[in-house]
Amino acid sequence: MNQEHTRGLEDDWIQFMILTTKLELPPLPPDTLDRPRLSSNREQLYQFKVTLLTAPAGSGKSTLLGSWVQHEQAACVCLDDKDQDPLQFWLYVIHALDRVRPGFCRDILPHFLRGYSIQPRSALVLLLNHLALSEKPVLLILDDYHAVTQAEIHEQMEYFIENMPPSTHLVLSSRTSPPFRLEKLRLRGELGQIMLQDLAFTAEEGIEFCQGAMKLNITSADARNWVLQTEGWVAGLKLLALSHIGSAEEDKSTRSTSPLAQPLREEPHHFGDRSVSEYLLEEVFYQQSQELQHFLLRTSVVHRMNSDLSRVLTGMEDAPQLLRHLEKEHLFLIALDREANWFRYHHMFSSFLRRELARYGTEQVNALHAKAAQWYEQQGYSAEALDHYILGQHMQDAARLLEELFAHFIMGEWWTLRKYFDVLPQEVIKARPKLYMSYLFLVSRERPYGQMMKELDELENMIQVHLHDQLPPEISRYLLQVVCVMRAYMAYLNRDLQGLSDYLISYIDQGYPDDIAFQYMDYDRRESMRLRSFHGVNGSLQRGEMCFGTITNRWFSENSYVTSYYGTGYAEVKLEQNHLSEATRYADRALEVALQIKVAALLVPAYVLRARIELAQGRPNEGIKWLQQLSVLLSAKDLEYWQPIIQAHQHRLQLEIQPAETAQLMINDSIVERVNPKISCDQVFSSLVRVRARILLGEYELSLIELERLRKLAEERVWLTEQVECGLLEAQILQRQGHKVESMVPLSRAIVIGSSEGYIRSFVNEGEPVKRLLQHYLHLRRTHSIQDSGIKMAYVKQLLAAFAKQNREGVSSVRLSPMEQRVFGYIAEGLTSRQIAAEFGISTGTVNTHIRRVFAKLGASSRAHAVQIAEQQGWL
Repeated sequence: MNQEHTRGLEDDWIQFMILTTKLELPPLPPDTLDRPRLSSNREQLYQFKVTLLTAPAGSGKSTLLGSWVQHEQAACVCLDDKDQDPLQFWLYVIHALDRVRPGFCRDILPHFLRGYSIQPRSALVLLLNHLALSEKPVLLILDDYHAVTQAEIHEQMEYFIENMPPSTHLVLSSRTSPPFRLEKLRLRGELGQIMLQDLAFTAEEGIEFCQGAMKLNITSADARNWVLQTEGWVAGLKLLALSHIGSAEEDKSTRSTSPLAQPLREEPHHFGDRSVSEYLLEEVFYQQSQELQHFLLRTSVVHRMNSDLSRVLTGMEDAPQLLRHLEKEHLFLIALDREANWFRYHHMFSSFLRRELARYGTEQVNALHAKAAQWYEQQGYSAEALDHYILGQHMQDAARLLEELFAHFIMGEWWTLRKYFDVLPQEVIKARPKLYMSYLFLVSRERPYGQMMKELDELENMIQVHLHDQLPPEISRYLLQVVCVMRAYMAYLNRDLQGLSDYLISYIDQGYPDDIAFQYMDYDRRESMRLRSFHGVNGSLQRGEMCFGTITNRWFSENSYVTSYYGTGYAEVKLEQNHLSEATRYADRALEVALQIKVAALLVPAYVLRARIELAQGRPNEGIKWLQQLSVLLSAKDLEYWQPIIQAHQHRLQLEIQPAETAQLMINDSIVERVNPKISCDQVFSSLVRVRARILLGEYELSLIELERLRKLAEERVWLTEQVECGLLEAQILQRQGHKVESMVPLSRAIVIGSSEGYIRSFVNEGEPVKRLLQHYLHLRRTHSIQDSGIKMAYVKQLLAAFAKQNREGVSSVRLSPMEQRVFGYIAEGLTSRQIAAEFGISTGTVNTHIRRVFAKLGASSRAHAVQIAEQQGWL
């Protein structure tokens, strides 16, 4: 799957998940009454961290919010009962913030999407950190928060509120109090509250509303009495006004008798057990014309509509005119955008209309849902179409559409996807082979390994034996391929490395499905080093060789992502074992395939690996060139995600070239300091590179504190490479402080892990300081000054032999040509340029040219300096 395909799908997915009409509050209706005592509260919003606006439906919450945003720039999200997927919830928040801080999406979205799938809390930290960058106040409004019922969202909201930067101010509008703790905010004076009694109309406001906004010809005494009857309830007062208008203007004998709008209420009117709102809504509804009742009932099945959709649902050509009439008559129709293209009914009125519609039978309601679904699907609103197919019990169409949408949902909206599968009957799911496989893929994380493998065995047997003659060959082949993919995925999730390698071998033997949905499973970990981060390997060379080696050697000739993905991991194993030629061979193949497929998750590890091989061969400058090439290849979006770890690898190489300058630059870089090392192996690596910089600057105590924290984290997660590196760095610090005996403790920890797995390169890369520590350790062991701790002396000698080999290969590691090597030999013997020229029969100028090249490659400034470098490295 190429990079452009992946990026295009991701962009489509975001568009698929975000309805822009939910990112702004509805415009204020013409009959809105300006109430200064409430609208002036907007000045207090910035005095509180959170303002809680709680009151029942129809109390004027949204109208008050609308009056605030007329004067304040605010990020708004209008929530509804479909907003139960945590990722989608936060995507709406991010897109809302982008409207008041242009570029916010561009800055955060790629990182947030990838981070949330791995660790949601870390993605929220990222969001909070980006909010903290703004010095200007940011007002975030979440309207109708009561619609959210998902516990995970509430938990994350509580964390978000607790950690919001001072510049962010949140307004929560809800019919009920949110189900999370706000006591701390209240005690600290950071919580503002507006409740029903604050929103209720006063007598004076009620008079002004009736006589001014609604233009009713009633006395002030009557208006005051209405306020008393409704206790200042805004919607109740409006219903009384509308009922009064209808009674005055319309003769009851002319009311509708249409089949879809028959008056099915009992006479005479009395409240009985019904609420005032129910009574008044009936009064208003039945005062409308037959045509308008027909329109209201049929359009009530959708959450939002425009002129064309209302025409389809009602079969009325004048539907657009009726929409405008409803808007003009203030009949609980709310525009969702400034251009008044999209509308919805007031929630209270919408619920009433649906109850009325339900009285005419399920068949008619389902038929309307089908019309809505077909229209939404034709217009490209697939998620809404799917909802209406299910609401209308059109399960076959729902299954068809869900099968098409699976690749969109699988990228992150797991909760929504699971909700759909729970609603669809199992027999409908199983009747569509691809959909059934998608379902199994979805639930694979939830079911026990053994149970899932048993189900896959049964399914494979059914396909091969019972359905063999009933399915087309291509469908049968596809199903068997996906069964194999599922087995590999289950093995991966359960850290069954042997099973993973076995299934991937079977996978290539029978072919693999060309299905974008199933290709994402292999990109679960987007990190730059496979050996450290792969499930079940975590730095174990033995497990890595068993898994990566088996897969890589079988897939080596295939131009598949598997070849690059696992080939990189196998090359890392060979690099750590100090088999540099083998490491280079597999790294080059992994890179070759990655360049063909052009997926960042393959390109980055392959290029980083080539840079690390250059470091192992003493050529950090060449390693930097590899990373520079990588940065050019990545798209802007991919580079934004990968830049922190690429920069960390660059710093690691630059510390070998310009130690002091690079170290100071890193410590002064505040952006690098914000990395949270608890998120991933990559970020722990970044922290360890920063520790190296502090060591070079003499900040030993700070470095020891950070190393202890990182070591504990690595031990908790059983990350072996990080434990080895922490031990070696701690030992070097203690050695620099003159604590030679104490330095043996962390060194021994590193040796214990290294000896059990065969680590070589991590030790050799540390250079002379670790070599001296190992020599001292060997001396202490020989003199029985320390216990063996189960460490074999042969392993320590093997490490020292690797250092000696590195020294012997030093000249070739800087790639001196044969002529340059011979010239350098004569320089070491003390010959002059004239004497060397005489030996070769060439001019003195040619000799001096060779000498200058040797100096450049060695980093030497003179002949004596060049010889000194060679002696230090053991080349002479």
